[in-house]
Amino acid sequence: MKPVGTWKNGYSDEETQTFRRAYLPDSGVTANDIGSWAASRLSEIGPSAIVHRYGPVSTLDTKLMPEIANVTATTALGTMTLREMMDDPRSRFKAIAVVHKGKLVFEEYIGIRDWDNHLWASATKIFNGTLGYILSEQGLIDLEKQVPHYLPELQGTAWDGVKVADALHQRSGLDISESRLGSSPDHPVTQFYAIIGGDPNLPADVTLLNALKNSVKRLEPGETYEYSSLNTHVITLILQKVTGKPIEDLITERIWSKAGMEGDGVLGLSADGEPMAFGAYAARLRDLARFGILFTPSWGAVASERVVSENYFEKAAAAAKREAYGRDYMSQRLIKDYGETDIGASYQWDAVFADGDLYKSGRTGQCLYVSPETDTVVVWYSSAYKAEIWVHAYAREIVKTVFRKK
Repeated sequence: MKPVGTWKNGYSDEETQTFRRAYLPDSGVTANDIGSWAASRLSEIGPSAIVHRYGPVSTLDTKLMPEIANVTATTALGTMTLREMMDDPRSRFKAIAVVHKGKLVFEEYIGIRDWDNHLWASATKIFNGTLGYILSEQGLIDLEKQVPHYLPELQGTAWDGVKVADALHQRSGLDISESRLGSSPDHPVTQFYAIIGGDPNLPADVTLLNALKNSVKRLEPGETYEYSSLNTHVITLILQKVTGKPIEDLITERIWSKAGMEGDGVLGLSADGEPMAFGAYAARLRDLARFGILFTPSWGAVASERVVSENYFEKAAAAAKREAYGRDYMSQRLIKDYGETDIGASYQWDAVFADGDLYKSGRTGQCLYVSPETDTVVVWYSSAYKAEIWVHAYAREIVKTVFRKK
C-alpha cells in the first residue's frame, strides 16, 4: 500500500476511475488503498442520503499550540510523539484537529483535503446516542420499555425482554458482538457487514431488519457490555418510529443545523434503502469537531442554543456501569491501550472515563474524544489497515498532558 499522504491533495482523474472500478464490498473494511479512497467518497460507492447544513457557518477562532505535536503516547507503533506518529506511514493517519475552549488550537491534514467529506465509521453512533438521550428527556422514548414496545416487528424474537436502555448502552445480551463477524455466513453480524459493503452475492431478502430478527440471546440483558452495530440500528429504528421522520432528517433538525456546520453530511444507505447510521456517515473534519464542541462548556462557540443539556453528563456517568465493562473485545482493547481499568460505556460512547472524558472510535481508526472538564475536543480520521493500528491513546494524552494539568 502507498502512504496515505500520497493523496493529500486529492486523486487524479485516472486514479479516481481506477478506484471506482476496483472497489469491492470488503474494501472499506480492510481500508487498503481502495478503501482509503472510498472513505472520502461515500456518495460514490452506494446509495446515500444528505444530512443538510443550513444557517450561518460558525467560525472557529484559531489560537495555535504547535507544542501539541510533541505529546508522546504508546501505541502498537511504539512510544513516539504525535508528530512522529503522523509521519509514520504505518499509522495511515489522515487528519487531526484539536479544539480548546471553542478555539482551534491544532490542525493538520496528512492524507485528505480540509474540505473532503471523510468517513466517520462508527463515530456515527454518537448521533443515535445523543438523539436517544434528547428524545428520552422529552418523554418521547421511555428507556425502560422493551424494544418491541416501539418495534412490534421484533415481537416474538430475542429482542423480547431487551430494554431500550440495554440497546442504547450496548448491553442487549444478544449474540451480536462485532467479534462474531465472519463466524459463519448466516450469522447476523456477518450479514450486517455484507449488507454494509453492498455484497452483490447476498439474497434479495437479506436486510438489516432481517438480521435483527435472526439475532439470538446469549446473556441476560443489561449485564454485560458487548459492542454491536445491531444495537445501534435498533435505536435508529426506534428514533424513526417515535418521530415519524427518517434518521437523516432527525440529525439535520436536532444536531447538524444547530452547530453552524461548514458542509452537508452524507449518510450511507443499504441497497434496500435502510439507513446505516451505525457507521456509514461522512463529513468534514472541522464539522466532526463542531459536533464534539456541543458536549463542552464552549458549546456557544458554534451553537445559539444548547443541544446537549447539562443533565447529560451526570446521566452518562451513571449509566456507564463500570462493572459491565471489560469482558468483550472492544472494552478489553481500550483498557489495554489506555492502560486504565476505571472505564464504562453509555449512550453509544465506547469509553466513559472516571474524570468525565468521553471517547468514540471508528473501525478504521477514527476518533471523537471530548473532555468536558477541560473544555477540549480531539478528532481525527485514519484508514488503519484492517483496523490493526489504532492510535487513540494520543487523544487522552493530549488532554492529560496539555490541558488537564493547567
